[in-house]
Amino acid sequence: MERILAKDIPRSIGKKISIRGWINNVRALGKLTFVIMRDRTGLVQVVVQEPTEVKKIAKLQPGSILQVIGTVAASQSELGCELLQPSITVEVAIDTPPPLEYYKPEIHTDLEHILDHRSVALRNRKIQAVFTIQAEIAHAYRVYMHDVVQAVEYFPPNIIGASSEGGAEFFNVDYFNYTATLAQSSQLYKQIMVGVNERVFALAPFFRAENSHTPRHLTEGKQLEFEMGFFDDWHEVLDVQEKVLKFIVKTVMQNCKEALASLGGRFVKAPEEVPFPRITFKEALELYYKRTGVDERGEPDLSPSAERELCKYAEETFGTDFLFVVDWLTTKRPFYSYPKGDEAHLTNTFDLLCAGTEITSGGQRRHTYESMLEGLKEKGMDPAHFTDYLNIFKFGMPPHGGFGMGLERLTMTMLGLKNIREASLFPSDPKRIAGNRIKAKVFFGGENIRNEIIRLLRQEEVEFTHLPHGSEEKEGEAIKALLLKGKNSKKNYQFNLPVRLKVDMKAVAELVQEKCEFEDPEVIKERFGLIVGGVPPFGQLLNVETFFDQSIKGIDKVCFNCGLPTESIVMKGDELLSIVQAKIASFSKE
Repeated sequence: MERILAKDIPRSIGKKISIRGWINNVRALGKLTFVIMRDRTGLVQVVVQEPTEVKKIAKLQPGSILQVIGTVAASQSELGCELLQPSITVEVAIDTPPPLEYYKPEIHTDLEHILDHRSVALRNRKIQAVFTIQAEIAHAYRVYMHDVVQAVEYFPPNIIGASSEGGAEFFNVDYFNYTATLAQSSQLYKQIMVGVNERVFALAPFFRAENSHTPRHLTEGKQLEFEMGFFDDWHEVLDVQEKVLKFIVKTVMQNCKEALASLGGRFVKAPEEVPFPRITFKEALELYYKRTGVDERGEPDLSPSAERELCKYAEETFGTDFLFVVDWLTTKRPFYSYPKGDEAHLTNTFDLLCAGTEITSGGQRRHTYESMLEGLKEKGMDPAHFTDYLNIFKFGMPPHGGFGMGLERLTMTMLGLKNIREASLFPSDPKRIAGNRIKAKVFFGGENIRNEIIRLLRQEEVEFTHLPHGSEEKEGEAIKALLLKGKNSKKNYQFNLPVRLKVDMKAVAELVQEKCEFEDPEVIKERFGLIVGGVPPFGQLLNVETFFDQSIKGIDKVCFNCGLPTESIVMKGDELLSIVQAKIASFSKE
């Protein structure tokens, strides 16, 4: 008998059919046992009453695979129909309970636990819906680029000889005793292909060595790339970007109704008749200041709060969740960005914001050999590392430009997910490789960090006192833990010193070989789950390079906040230094 899929069962009322799939869950009600089975298209309910058939499934756990032959009948259940008088064949018997209740509508546990059991958690219908929609996003992108834009798909390399965009955020690879890198993007290669096919696109992997724990960063992802040559105005690139996104939104809403419904029906707004508003970077900062009173007009970038407020403005004023910000500062753009006419401090580049998050960067590229050399030198990069790339400009490149969208961030933003890891099948980040945990000792959030500090102290059998603020017993010299950021590498460092002393930034720069500045409190909260004033001197728990000032070595007892600004720990100074095992140096001043 031919197998029938769950989605087609309603068309077989009164007929005897065969189904195959996994046990999703089992419910026993009196003499009846209800088995919910799952296949690739959905769920079906099987009503089991015959004792011999009940016995077959009595000890089975979710994930067991069955073949069931039964008669389809209409029902009052949510599924609308069910199988009666079943004959059950157990194809794979599972007797081990799953590590989480994936068979329920929602898994009620934290994301870390879900990721620890990703291969099983993916069977949850709500999680499955995310990736059904993500597949449709990628498919719609490919269809539009091929059929409408008439671009040619290309397949770039992932192992390359030098950083594709400069900077320090790349992974080194030992390539037969030669140092290669994993591609940060296919930017250089799509420009090469413009010289071949004029209009090109790709769905390509990217790798970025960002030691970031924020809810919107991954170290590996997929990029939706596009590049086009021969335009009269570089804003034609924005036109393509806008049209392809409207096509993606329309396609998902038409083809993924059930998946969207299982996620609560939320999706971004992009009415076809409403153009995405376009404002300059300078106008964006001014608008943010006028709407909030927060003055960031001297900043070189948009803060996360500014991105959220600007999208709120777009939704309120235009009825769309999308907003272009154009004309970015040269200092914030890659070497290949095209200078904006007489305003050399600006570039013909853009970011596209969506529902509070930046989802795209793009713009016009330099297209002459001399200009490209100038761009490389301005960024302090060696042209010798880009010989093959530079050669294309010696032999004729038209004015061209394009953009790149991260598939995972796009999925997260369009669906209103809280964390980009929810939009990656097997996410890689500083704690995981392809979903597998590699740094179990990296912690997030004040309470988790406090609990781990106390666990470590007890494990080492040191004397300490854990006190709430305001306690009369509080003693010891107060230690402050400062989180700094390298101005070039953007890497975080922790510097710990007595509260009575100030940090010497010149000494800090000598220690880490770059100038540093204080990390933004909002970033600290987002990246580490900590409030300034609650950061403990245990940088290893945050996976940051940690330093203690020399002066702490002579202190008998020290007192420090332990992850929460309302609680402290008092202990011996030398035992703190021994447990943290940080680098000790002189970087304080009166």
